[in-house]
Amino acid sequence: MITRLFFAALLGSFLMLPGASAHERPIAAEPTATKPLEKGQKIPEVTLKGLDGKDVSLASLHQEKPLVIVFFRGGWCPICTKHTQQLIKVYPELKEKGFEMIGVSPDSVESTKANVDKSSIPFSLYSDSELNATSGFGLAFKVDDATVIKYKGFGIDLEKASGQTHHALPIPAIYIVSKDGVITFAHSNPDYRQRLDAKDLLKEIGK
Repeated sequence: MITRLFFAALLGSFLMLPGASAHERPIAAEPTATKPLEKGQKIPEVTLKGLDGKDVSLASLHQEKPLVIVFFRGGWCPICTKHTQQLIKVYPELKEKGFEMIGVSPDSVESTKANVDKSSIPFSLYSDSELNATSGFGLAFKVDDATVIKYKGFGIDLEKASGQTHHALPIPAIYIVSKDGVITFAHSNPDYRQRLDAKDLLKEIGK
């Protein structure tokens, strides 16, 4: 009996190694292999970094009011920038309805600051360069070496943008999360060119 208890305790210690969160999900090999969280699921307990570089608990952001979380590729992505401009337009109405919205990307804190300044974004952006939230929501995928090189040819340096060497991005996604951390609406698409229209987001908010 003692031997069995010893091995059970030993196994438990391996499962609870630092960083081995129950919500942690592997980085997919390609966008279509991601397994995003869905409506009805609880969001992971993860931390992001604010513009001041300090850790911010995601849970602390939805305790006051329901939260809209927008995952995007980075400030370097023109389609993300275009979509952000749509979201900026509906943000006042979204707030009037009692919701808050945040943006999350693998950009470093410095790159995130630059994006806020460049696009005059009124809602909060957070850095997830270590992919805590991106992988926790099942959105992370590995960018293949050929694409990394191609991006550099376009003047896009993923390592410079994120400050990391993981070469990973999220598939774009939008979640609506209740105050108790349950997903009430989920939208994602492996095709980064396809985004949820801001007007459709407002329709979901109004339901």
